[in-house]
Amino acid sequence: MLLYHQRKNPVILIFHRLNRAHRNATVEQMACHNLQDVGNPMILFILSRDLEGNDMESGMIPTQKKLAELLHVSPATIANSLKSLERGGYIRKEPDPKDARCNRVFITEKGRQAVTRCVQIFDAVDDQLLSGFSEAEQNQLLHFHQRMLENLRQMGGDKDPFPHRHCPPPPIPFSNGKE
Repeated sequence: MLLYHQRKNPVILIFHRLNRAHRNATVEQMACHNLQDVGNPMILFILSRDLEGNDMESGMIPTQKKLAELLHVSPATIANSLKSLERGGYIRKEPDPKDARCNRVFITEKGRQAVTRCVQIFDAVDDQLLSGFSEAEQNQLLHFHQRMLENLRQMGGDKDPFPHRHCPPPPIPFSNGKE
């Protein structure tokens, strides 16, 4: 796959390398600040925003199912992440008083402190990523990324990636080496 991208379009190769490097830098910084056990900080961000009364339609503590929907991941992925966060003391779960089949998820004080530190780490990584770029260059990058996002939306790139969907992939040119 890597060789195909290198031959076909080096822009795609650098895009993938950039995404991986950003993720690796973030993971490395989280480990340096003893936050490697957080795993999926977005769960903590959602829970902390809910406590402040922001961005949740119902204003209620979200269920595992609602977290899965918000993060566009499977319920099984959320369940595994929540187990890890609960073991680390970042969250606690309680049965929903209205529906015992559901668990409500609450952020702990340790979780709130982790959110603050994660935001600082993400800001530092992003600042380093854009270091040396002028405001005009950053605006140009923004414009390009918005166009790429819109291009992907046209083929369903903004849909939930649940495994029960069976859409055909886009056509990929096949080479048998006899060109």
